[in-house]
Amino acid sequence: MRIHLYRPAALLNVTGDDAGTFLQGQFTNDLRQDTGAAVYGLWLTQKGKVLADSCVLKLAENKFQVVSLNSPVTVIQPRLEGYIVADDVTLTDQTSQAHGLAVAGLRSGEMLQKVLGGTPGPGRFIKSGDRLAFAGHRLRGENYELIGPESIITDTRRKLIALGGREADSGEMEFARIMDAMPSIPQDLGPADLPNEGGLEDAAISFTKGCYLGQEVMARLKTLGQIRRRLQVVQGAGAPPPLAPLYQGEKKVGQIRSVATRGNEFVALAMLSLVNLDPAAGLSLAPDAAATVKLISRG
Repeated sequence: MRIHLYRPAALLNVTGDDAGTFLQGQFTNDLRQDTGAAVYGLWLTQKGKVLADSCVLKLAENKFQVVSLNSPVTVIQPRLEGYIVADDVTLTDQTSQAHGLAVAGLRSGEMLQKVLGGTPGPGRFIKSGDRLAFAGHRLRGENYELIGPESIITDTRRKLIALGGREADSGEMEFARIMDAMPSIPQDLGPADLPNEGGLEDAAISFTKGCYLGQEVMARLKTLGQIRRRLQVVQGAGAPPPLAPLYQGEKKVGQIRSVATRGNEFVALAMLSLVNLDPAAGLSLAPDAAATVKLISRG
């Protein structure tokens, strides 16, 4: 079991008589859930491009908490404020007070049960004192996110270490995330990208909830089923910088987005063109250079 301390990029309380209907019209996933729901989804532009992601926790009727690991509150809050017209909705930024603990790996749910007295199921959160815990979207295997005040989170960390937890630094967590092809927003998917290009159409988008900002574009993509690019995992030697271009022969076929290194090798999430890409041919970091980068996953 790995544990990792971090600071969430956004923690935003959303309250008011219209909070539920307002968020439902802005978020890509369906928030018509019972209290205790934890729903992962996206905030899009009108053109369906990705601005930010969040897990929205329903604390009570018309009382929500918006949590994002990597998407800044300085992006999410203005995006929401821009669409509050006559709605009874109040946004309160709590990011400066928020601390997080990622818990991942075999028996992590069992260990949380011992510390918190419960384990959150899929699409749900639990509250234990001043801590909130919900299933994470950082990795593909069993993993959880805990959010709370610094003293509570550091005490939880201490208890999990006493139960056999191993502290993992940000480099190790990033390497694991990239190997699992889990996008970090906005590093891997941003305002120039569609959710489907990052493989998020199943995890983050409801095609039955009705209207929300960007919904028409998502519906067309589902009907047509065509994208021309895809976020994929690549591997090679060295340590290329983020945003480095990738080539096959003299043709640019993609761009590295996020990178993590281990020893003399790197793994990266790269946005690659699906047009005329030869997955078996390898990739290079310069035009007509040797193919030193290999595709290891289609994401």
